[in-house]
Amino acid sequence: MDMDHSNVPKTIQASQATPPEAPVSITIWGATDKGRQRERNEDAIFPHSGADTFAFEPSAQQIAQRGQLLVVADGIGGAQAGQEASHWTIRVGVERYYDMTGPDLGVNLRSAVEQANASLHQYLQNLGIREAGCTMATAVIHGDMLHIANVGDSRIYLVRNGSITQLTRDHTLTQQKLEQGIIQPEQAKDDPGNHVLTRSMGGRPDVIVDLFPPIKLYPGDVIILCSDGLTDMVEDEKIAQLVKNQAPQRAAQRLVNAANQNGGVDNVSAVVARVDDGKASPAPSALSSALAGKKRLLGILGGALAVVALCTVTALGWWTYSQRGNTPTPTAISPQASATAAPIPTTESAASETPTPQPTTTLTGPATSTPAPSSTPTSTPFPDADRDGIPDHLDACPNEAGLIEFDGCPDRDGDGVPDHLDACPDEAGLIEFDGCPDRDGDGIPDHLDACPDVPGPAENDGCPIDDDDNSGGGSGATPRPRPTAQPKPTAQPEPTAQPEPTSKPTAPPPSSP
Repeated sequence: MDMDHSNVPKTIQASQATPPEAPVSITIWGATDKGRQRERNEDAIFPHSGADTFAFEPSAQQIAQRGQLLVVADGIGGAQAGQEASHWTIRVGVERYYDMTGPDLGVNLRSAVEQANASLHQYLQNLGIREAGCTMATAVIHGDMLHIANVGDSRIYLVRNGSITQLTRDHTLTQQKLEQGIIQPEQAKDDPGNHVLTRSMGGRPDVIVDLFPPIKLYPGDVIILCSDGLTDMVEDEKIAQLVKNQAPQRAAQRLVNAANQNGGVDNVSAVVARVDDGKASPAPSALSSALAGKKRLLGILGGALAVVALCTVTALGWWTYSQRGNTPTPTAISPQASATAAPIPTTESAASETPTPQPTTTLTGPATSTPAPSSTPTSTPFPDADRDGIPDHLDACPNEAGLIEFDGCPDRDGDGVPDHLDACPDEAGLIEFDGCPDRDGDGIPDHLDACPDVPGPAENDGCPIDDDDNSGGGSGATPRPRPTAQPKPTAQPEPTAQPEPTSKPTAPPPSSP
């Protein structure tokens, strides 16, 4: 959605409320990806869910006192410089914010961004880097209030009751043209000044930070911080659809996937926070439960195999010990040997799980007899045809290198659904849709969706409904002509593991601008 944001501060001012403090339950997830055309990811986010990107983590007491800080930074300068700039800025900004003790969280937030800018500028000067920096979109959720500040063109959105509002103002040449009336909103998307920043972090020792009045939050509200790798690829209305009634983890991943499916020309990042209202996406599907069960079963099997191996080695060690009195002492064949025999090396320890090859022992004394066969068992490795580290008798896909969590089967599209359970093994999809994608985000997977690029209701096979009387249904609602849905791909039959060898081891919407 292209819109004139020159009046955004006035719109937010209308939503200003007195400081909280009504606690609300917030769930948060951050996701970032290098996209389809970039060699490295110059974006940085906080928090970065599922990754230890930053050593500093605020304590529960700090979050209770200062609120939950959210940040997206988009590096500028290419190669290593942009990546260093975005990570440096977030690290310093987060630490400075939680060190502050002032009562006004918005003022503290702006001060933290200013200090991060000064620190980044000095860091780049010390490295001799002149043309580097980053954007910085920041938000703090404390109680039921949202405080936001930004520098650059990374954005912050509020999605409320299905409507999306951009809360920040882009610091770009295109935005300046809009505010001066040089171009119209419908021309903004194709304007060449879209990515020409008029304000960024690190270019100067000081920077002007936009700080907006606080906004009161209500159950069901969704806050999105994102880089332009998302907003260049996905329209605002589509962003709102993708996060509707979704838990933040799934919402963030859907946003990243949508940007990549539309070309992924830049790094893409999204931090999603949701004020809980009990309407987030449903529990995991039967397929996800089955995968979790497989992982648990594999862990139990591994433990059982380890116990059997330990018992086997212990028994062999005891048998070896009991046979020592009846076994002739082996002697060397060398005719030049001297007269005294060295001690025989000890056999493997009973505590060892795998028999260890014994070192060659040089025995001294005259060659008087043929050496007796050694009672030390020889360790024979189990076959692993695909060399994925999983022996064939435990590998459901012994001829294809795979992952241990998927019983040795591969996951070519990297969507967390192994190929033998994936109805769309060559397209990254969602686990609840048997690994198939849902490009339009309408909750109907593409292989069952007659209109996979346009969201629509399930009762109309995923196609939109024309509503001539704008009533949203009733007698005036007639379905559009529907194409035939694509036949559902058939998941490959689950491979069967090879036979096991015998000797195995083991509220009110915000005003529109």
